[in-house]
Amino acid sequence: MRKVGKILKLTKGKLFVIKLNRKISVGSYLYDSSKKRIGAVIDLIGPVNSPYCISKPLVEKPEKLIGINVYVKLERRRR
Repeated sequence: MRKVGKILKLTKGKLFVIKLNRKISVGSYLYDSSKKRIGAVIDLIGPVNSPYCISKPLVEKPEKLIGINVYVKLERRRR
């Protein structure tokens, strides 16, 4: 797993705003440090050198996750 950013806030529409420190793609799943799936990326926003992503939470109480680091699973490339 690779760290990709940190959850900054939860919007009124119950979406995460995440500050990214690595490139990820729309549709990627996000995980917490215990490898539990917590969200799915639905949009990338902001400037290229300082991106943010909008993520749909996949947990019951998303407000408890504000401030945690998020990760993506490393995928093996096919030849």
